[in-house]
Amino acid sequence: MTRASEGNGDNAERGDDVQRTLVHQTRYERDGKHDLTTMIVGAIADTRGISPTDLKDPVLYDCVDIDSLEDAFFGPNISGQSRDGVGTVEFQFGDYQITVNSNGWISVYE
Repeated sequence: MTRASEGNGDNAERGDDVQRTLVHQTRYERDGKHDLTTMIVGAIADTRGISPTDLKDPVLYDCVDIDSLEDAFFGPNISGQSRDGVGTVEFQFGDYQITVNSNGWISVYE
């Protein structure tokens, strides 16, 4: 996976010559009204200016394993131990680079 750049100049250090522009950002709340899939689909649909139900191609589950992502970053506590991971997952969705951070921020770059 490639890392998205916000124009901070660190893309040269990675050898990544692609400049990405942040076009949408939203935050997933573990105890919120919507699940992670709904939040990601909503962010992409908002970026495209369409209804989430109109987002057909590509299929999100063909781009990333949402269940594993949600379990790794926002999984339930087991025996009183937090399983919350720390980090960022990035994946390509059509023309967009999607970044999901363990703090709940979902960013869409083009």
